[in-house]
Order: sequence, then C-alpha cells, then structure tokens
Amino acid sequence: MEMMALLERLEELATQATKVPLTGKVLIDPDEVLAIVDEMRDMLPQEIRDANRVSRDREAIIGEAREQAEATVREAQTMATHLTSEAAVTKEAQEQADELIDQAKRVAREIRQNALEWADDLFARVSPDLERIANDTQKAAGAVRKAREELRQQL
Repeated sequence: MEMMALLERLEELATQATKVPLTGKVLIDPDEVLAIVDEMRDMLPQEIRDANRVSRDREAIIGEAREQAEATVREAQTMATHLTSEAAVTKEAQEQADELIDQAKRVAREIRQNALEWADDLFARVSPDLERIANDTQKAAGAVRKAREELRQQL
C-alpha cells in the first residue's frame, strides 16, 4: 500500500472515530493506528533504499563517464605516439594528437556534466517525496502519540 493511502487511513480513523461528549476528543483503536504505523515503517526503508540506489547509479554513471574519457585520452595518446614516430609527419601528428586530446577532454567533461545533471535532476525529483514522506510519518507518529495519550487520560 502506498504511503499516502496509509496516511489517508490514519486521517479517516481520526475523523470517523467515536467522539467523547463535552471534550472534543475521539476514541481511536490503538491497534488499528499502530498497525498503520507499522505498515508505514515497513514502507519507509524502501524509499530510503530507492534513494541510495539513485546515489549509487549516479556514482556508476560518473565512473563510466570517467572511464570513457580516460579511454578516449589513452586512444588519442596512442595515436599521437604512433603518428609522431614518423619523422615526416611529426608536426602534423602532434597537432592531430593535441586536437584529439582536447576533443576527448571536452567529450569527457560533457559526459560528466550530463551525468551530474541527470543525477541532480533525479535527486531533485526524489527529494521532495522523501521529505514529504518523512514529514508525514512524523505527523502520523505524533498523532498516534497524541491519540494514545488522550486515550490514557480517558482511562
């Protein structure tokens, strides 16, 4: 069940609970509330695991971009070494090698930048949900504590 659905069940319990005359308080079955809180608690770690997975994915993308950039640089250096071994084309080979290295560095920067932007975008999309879930969970736990306290006071 989705976190919002659990919160709605908690809200429904509170709004449909039996009202205690002259007090403005309600009677809520603590077992029902605690069952919902347990379900919410079970869901929360999944959200956290999802956020951790996103973080690992970001690191993997950055690592892949770095590896691609290094491979391109190595390839450019290999080409440069090969081209410079011939005396007649040394100057031209060096210029081509430098151009390839510069191009490889630009491509590597672009790949890293795109990976970082993608990861930042993903975090930006996930962060509000995680914050909302954390806030909702705190509110729900507070409501449960308050309801439990009110029930204790009534007994």
